[in-house]
Amino acid sequence: MPQSIPSLATLRSNTRAGFAARMPGADTTLAKSVVAIIADLIAFPLYAAYRALVWVSRQLFISSAETPYLDRRLAEYGLTPIPAMAATGNVTFSGSNGVAIPVGVPLQTSDGSQQYLTTGSGTISGSTATVAVAAVTPGSAGNAAVNAPLTITTAISGVSPVALVASGGLIGGTDLETDAAFRIRGLARIQNPPQGGAATDFWQWSKNSGVPTRAWVYPLGSGPGTANIVFVIDTRPNNIPLTGDIAAVQAYINSVMPVIGQSTVFAPTADALAITILNLLPNTAAAMAAITAQLNALVASVPPGGATIGDGITEPLPAGALFPVQQPGTLFLSMIDAAIQAAGGIESYDLTAPTADVAFASGHIPAAPTITF
Repeated sequence: MPQSIPSLATLRSNTRAGFAARMPGADTTLAKSVVAIIADLIAFPLYAAYRALVWVSRQLFISSAETPYLDRRLAEYGLTPIPAMAATGNVTFSGSNGVAIPVGVPLQTSDGSQQYLTTGSGTISGSTATVAVAAVTPGSAGNAAVNAPLTITTAISGVSPVALVASGGLIGGTDLETDAAFRIRGLARIQNPPQGGAATDFWQWSKNSGVPTRAWVYPLGSGPGTANIVFVIDTRPNNIPLTGDIAAVQAYINSVMPVIGQSTVFAPTADALAITILNLLPNTAAAMAAITAQLNALVASVPPGGATIGDGITEPLPAGALFPVQQPGTLFLSMIDAAIQAAGGIESYDLTAPTADVAFASGHIPAAPTITF
C-alpha cells in the first residue's frame, strides 16, 4: 500500500502534546511558550526525515526509482538507456560545375536550431552535387523532410548558400530513451528472464538493439526453430523501418541469440485506413484537430496482426472474463468511437467509415489514417 506520512501540523500537535504530558504545568498553547518552540523545532526535522524515508523507499524499486537510481538498478541486469542517435542522410548542393564540396561543411536550419556537417565529399556536376551529412547533435529534432532548406554557414565560392535535403530525407535521429520506456524494458527483462532463446528473449533483444520503439515476435514463424521479428520506429513521420534499420536489428540479434535456430527481422506492411466522420458537432477546426490527434495515437498503438509477444499485447484473460482481450491486428469500431469521445467536447457525429471492425493480416499494421470530416 502507498506509504503515508503525518502532516507537519500533526507532528507539531503530537510533539506539543508529548511535552505537555511529560511536563506538568507547561502550557504549549501560549504564543511564545519556550516548550512550544522546542516542540516545533523537533517536529520540523521529523517531518523532513519522514519525507526522506519515503523518497529513499521509492528508489528501492524499479517501478518507482528516479533516473540515477533507475539506471543503477537496471545496470545490474546489463541494461543501459538507449542513447540518442544523430540524423543522417543526403543534401543536394547547387552551384558552378567543378566546385568541390569537402567533408565538414557546416549547415543549419533556417531558424538555426539544428546544425549539420557533411560527412562525405563531392564535386558539383550538372549544377548539383549530393553529399552525405549528419546532425551535429543527436536527437529526433535533427530529422528533416525531403527538400527542407539548409543554410551553408561557411560560404563556398560558386555554391548556392542554401542546400536542399535530398531524397529519403534526414532520418535516424532518435532521442535518449525516456525513463518510462527504459522502466518498461527493465521490468520486462526482470519478469521474463533470458531463457536461451525464448520468444520473449527475441523481443527484448530487438528492443535492446536501440533501433525499434515497438517490436513483436512471431514464434516459429518460419517453421521449427525460428522466430520472426517485426518492428516500427515511431519517432519518424513514416514509422516503417528501412533496409538499414532491419539490418542493424538483425545483426544485433545474431550477436546475442543461440547458435541453434534462426531469426528473421522484417518490416511490417502498412495498410491504408480511411476514417470518415460526418455531421460533427461542434464542426470546428479545433474539434477536428483534437479528434485527428486521438485517432492517430489510437492507430499507432495497434499491434500487427498475428503477433503474440511484444509491445501493446495484453496477456489472454481467463475464460469467462468480463472484459475483452486486446487482439493484435484488430481495430474495433468501439475503439474509434472512444478515441473520438476522448477528444473532448464532442456533442454528436456519424462514423460512416469504417462500418465494421478492421482486421489486419499477419505482419500488417494500419498506416496513418486518412481522416475525412
